[in-house]
Amino acid sequence: MNAGSPGAGRWIGYAEAVAAACLWGSSGIFAVYLFRMGVPPESLALLRPLVGAVLLLAVSGVARPKSLRVDGSGLVILTVGGGMAVGLFQLAYQLSTDAVGVPTTVALLYLAPAIVLAASGPLLGEWPTRTRAGLAAITLLGVWLSVAGAEDVTTSFGAAGLTWGVIAGCSYAAYTLFGRYAVPRFGAIPTVVYSTLGATALLAIALPVISGPVEIPTSTAVWGLIFVFGALTIALAQFLFFDALGRVEASRASLATAVEPVVAAVLATCMLGQGLRPIGWLGIALVVGGVVGVGVTATVDPTEAEATES
Repeated sequence: MNAGSPGAGRWIGYAEAVAAACLWGSSGIFAVYLFRMGVPPESLALLRPLVGAVLLLAVSGVARPKSLRVDGSGLVILTVGGGMAVGLFQLAYQLSTDAVGVPTTVALLYLAPAIVLAASGPLLGEWPTRTRAGLAAITLLGVWLSVAGAEDVTTSFGAAGLTWGVIAGCSYAAYTLFGRYAVPRFGAIPTVVYSTLGATALLAIALPVISGPVEIPTSTAVWGLIFVFGALTIALAQFLFFDALGRVEASRASLATAVEPVVAAVLATCMLGQGLRPIGWLGIALVVGGVVGVGVTATVDPTEAEATES
């Protein structure tokens, strides 16, 4: 099978989505350490995509400047539509993590694959098979078991955490669906660059109104950690994920990201002393099995072949 075949493109896309999820799995660890260093969640919601946007723009502008060219209507769609989805997710994720911690936020965040699975048919014409729907149910059950199995962590759904967590899950689903719509039309690089820039601009306008002036860190150590956070979980992860959405269906890419809580659980065990009870490890096994199953049982459709060849 050559690298340009639809099957190869499908597997590249699936691998990209899994890699993006692994990078996103570190987000909770970064956020917790930065909160402990005195960075407010509202500030982190802006500074993280700001760093990512600057890196994306700098790298793309130097390496492939022509790839950033889109027409006026495309620029509006990407900066406003993509910016709203990405910006709302950034804000909701940080506020939910601050309100109720990583486990509850992850549990609510993974409403997203179910939303994408339900919406991708009527919105994108990508109707999931029964097999994929069944594997999705197994995967989502695994996510919740892995969250419930965290030691010394109580998953508490307070009003603030519930609200922001649900918003994070819905906005995560929205930018997955948006990416699947935008990437085949505009390309992965313009989609990720202009969506991230749009999110940064919208957050810069909205945050002072919502929470007052954004606090800018003065510590070099804090800025260093924010730089690594933005580089890995915004610049690199979002490019991989949006490129994946140009190769595979939205529902499959979204389910691939369910490995994120597996990575988060391992990192929390190693770095925060939050181990897993047996039920948590059972959940991780279900997640891995579901994600692998979605990839193995996938069939190539004309949409994927077209996306791979373009």
